[in-house]
Amino acid sequence: MQEILSPYTGKVTKLFVEAGTTVAVGEPLIEYNGNGNAAPAPTAAPAQAASPAPTTTGDVQYTKTGAMGRILAMPSVRHYARKAGIDLTQVPSTGRHGHTTLADVKAFESGAVAPVAAPTSAPVADVPKAEAPKVEKAPSVKAGAGDTREPMNPTRKVVSKVMTAQHTHIPPVTNFDQVEVSKLVEHRKTFKELAAKQDIKLTYLAYVAKALATTAHKFPDINSSVDYEKQEIVHHEHVNVGIAVNAPTGLYVPVIHEAENKSILQIAKEIAELAAATRDGSLKPAQMQGATITISNLGSARGTWFTPIINGSDVVILGLGSIVKEPIVNAEGEIVVGQNMKLSMTYDHRLIDGMLGQTSLNYLKSLLADPEFMLMEI
Repeated sequence: MQEILSPYTGKVTKLFVEAGTTVAVGEPLIEYNGNGNAAPAPTAAPAQAASPAPTTTGDVQYTKTGAMGRILAMPSVRHYARKAGIDLTQVPSTGRHGHTTLADVKAFESGAVAPVAAPTSAPVADVPKAEAPKVEKAPSVKAGAGDTREPMNPTRKVVSKVMTAQHTHIPPVTNFDQVEVSKLVEHRKTFKELAAKQDIKLTYLAYVAKALATTAHKFPDINSSVDYEKQEIVHHEHVNVGIAVNAPTGLYVPVIHEAENKSILQIAKEIAELAAATRDGSLKPAQMQGATITISNLGSARGTWFTPIINGSDVVILGLGSIVKEPIVNAEGEIVVGQNMKLSMTYDHRLIDGMLGQTSLNYLKSLLADPEFMLMEI
């Protein structure tokens, strides 16, 4: 059921459909008379005849009334914003007649546009709306004598809202594992110099991104999304790997599109270019859109296992830890020094079960354990 707020005051004189009926966009819902004023009268008044009587149709959806006035947006846009924890009153609108589009919300989410400034004029009159649930505010933090304060920048605000929404609505499971990567270390040593001659920095992250893309191509369910409004699973044609990058202003996730069709060297080059663009502020919104699976890398900071939060509409995120020299038992039963790469894979348990999560992680480990096997699987 969708609640639709009228932009005018008046009295309903006719119902075109019964309660509970599904109505196509553009079909009339009600007929009412009124004076055309946008704000409701403070007290009941005699109805004034209007010719013709206005009707409310299914093509207009009012999200809520905020300080900036009434926000126009389709239900799918409101659903996306609610899931992402985005306040639509802060999103600049570019659609016809002031509608807030999905592109507007995604641009705001990515930090490509600044929030709408608060108005200085008198607030718009109240419009009837559903009562919002009461939320207890966290107590204000008192600053000490030597404490300082700084406002959250737009990127940090977006990250805060998105991470809160993701952690609140997604039931996550994280599998912690490790893989012995001595062959991978040697492979990188062999080709690192060759890559440098092409001005490419060959990192372990490039190998992992390629291995993850190959794994997602073999296990398409981990490269899917769920449209809960339509109760449908979306199977993506390509594997678009998001790479979490830390920048001075906050966290960004640029995307390597169609990673399953790119070589390790191509991916390495693209990772370096996207990271540089992120840190110098030249990253474009289009370069942050379309991720279907994501990597969060703490290996460069000597991190090991952690619990990464799923990004956007993805159902899987891989946490990449560092490579640690540790005692292992080899194939001959001898205790030797091995090199274990730490892995943490978080998945959305609404779509991914534990067996699929671990099976796909095992396959990923087999690719990382032997790069030659990875090349055979391309």
